[in-house]
Amino acid sequence: MTNSVHAFPGDEAQARRLSESLGVPLLPVDHHVFPDGESLITVKPAQGAVALYRSLDQPDCKLMPLLLAADALRRAGAQRVVLVAPYMAYLRQDAVFKPGQALSRDVLGRLLGERFDAVVTVEPHLHRTRDLSPIFCGIPVVALSAAAPLAEALLPMRQNALVIGPDAEAEAWTAALARTLGARHLSISKVRQGDRMVELTWPEADQVEAHAVILAD
Repeated sequence: MTNSVHAFPGDEAQARRLSESLGVPLLPVDHHVFPDGESLITVKPAQGAVALYRSLDQPDCKLMPLLLAADALRRAGAQRVVLVAPYMAYLRQDAVFKPGQALSRDVLGRLLGERFDAVVTVEPHLHRTRDLSPIFCGIPVVALSAAAPLAEALLPMRQNALVIGPDAEAEAWTAALARTLGARHLSISKVRQGDRMVELTWPEADQVEAHAVILAD
């Protein structure tokens, strides 16, 4: 049982929905930034199991404050700290694609796995990694699917719907959404030339004509 949800500034709206669903209080994480850029984290008293909500988009400016918050919560009385991170960063580099590169998946896994008791995330990058628990030092990692709530929101488009994914690596996501909607799905062929330079090969016109097209990524 989770006794409280703790959230950083900017995450309060989403964290409040979580705390209300759990029927527990939402408590703020105070984040002070010194002139040299260092962070000072202060949390409210905690007990038992607590959830720390932090979506890890734009992760470089969030990771150090997150680690400090995990430490502060334990010092404030928490016996178990669960990270709720709807967006989990640094998992796309799940292999060393070129000599000289880091394996960011493993770096992040050790960083978080040593400081949290469990992690909950949504649709993480799992193309070559089927189970994140071993990567996160053996702690439980719950990877939730967004297919059902997305399908519910898209029900008005269900008739003649066609779900299209941006590339072959998104096949699992597009297939899950299409299956939930009872729709067909296709994938775009993608060749990446750079961070913002991508060559796309789209399905033939007769494959999409007269369909309500849903782009899913």
